[in-house]
Amino acid sequence: MILSRRVLLAGLALSGTKAPVFAQSAPEPQMVPVELIENALNLPSIVRLGHQHGDVIMVEYFDYNCPWCKRSAQALPELLKAEPELSYVLVNFAVLSPQSVAATRAALAFLQLYGPERYLPLHLALFGLRGTVDGERALAEAEKLGGDRSRMTEIANSDKTTGWMKDAFATGNDLGVVATPSFLIGTDAYVGGMSLAQKREAIARARG
Repeated sequence: MILSRRVLLAGLALSGTKAPVFAQSAPEPQMVPVELIENALNLPSIVRLGHQHGDVIMVEYFDYNCPWCKRSAQALPELLKAEPELSYVLVNFAVLSPQSVAATRAALAFLQLYGPERYLPLHLALFGLRGTVDGERALAEAEKLGGDRSRMTEIANSDKTTGWMKDAFATGNDLGVVATPSFLIGTDAYVGGMSLAQKREAIARARG
């Protein structure tokens, strides 16, 4: 079992957050300063998918126990296929529970060991699980993908991983991320769940 040496992190991440927003209409876009977007894109913990130099950059802040994030992950392969010019960036943002914190530690350990090129299968596998995703379940899925449990456990509980999570939380706090998922699309922030069609509309809007 992954045990955090920074219990404070879980409390910090849980404070001031809300449950995911379920709505028929897309969340309203809010323009954000470019420097805040750059801060998110400079996080060492991000995973870049799709076009590496796309005409639009879309950033998703997610939690592995968020229902709307699960829907977002299920639609991600289709979105990447439909939008080949899109750069898609994943930001682990464990805010919903201590179990989410532990799952994110395992996921970030896998990322550090095996790189972003191997991350998407783990991301989809974790969102394919039913019920609560915690550190043990995340480790088990990572093992199925060739991860070394001993090394992942060590890295998951490292100060480096803790720092990565704190940095992600700081950028989300600066952006006003109060729910998962939240998205940055171009220079606009969208707090709450979005359907595939709503995402594509926002991407088209960002292209102008």
